[in-house]
Amino acid sequence: MSEMGTKVAAELWGVTQRRVQDFCRNTNDPRITQDKKGSPYHIPVNYPNPFKEK
Repeated sequence: MSEMGTKVAAELWGVTQRRVQDFCRNTNDPRITQDKKGSPYHIPVNYPNPFKEK
């Protein structure tokens, strides 16, 4: 499994699925993909947690 959806990412990162969706929608990272507008996001499993406090 090399990709995860927003639900899995939300559980892994400790945030809501909605927050992950908003992040995916607003990021310009080419590693986060979508087949077409309105379809689920594909996030690499090894993607760093963008919500982790530094």
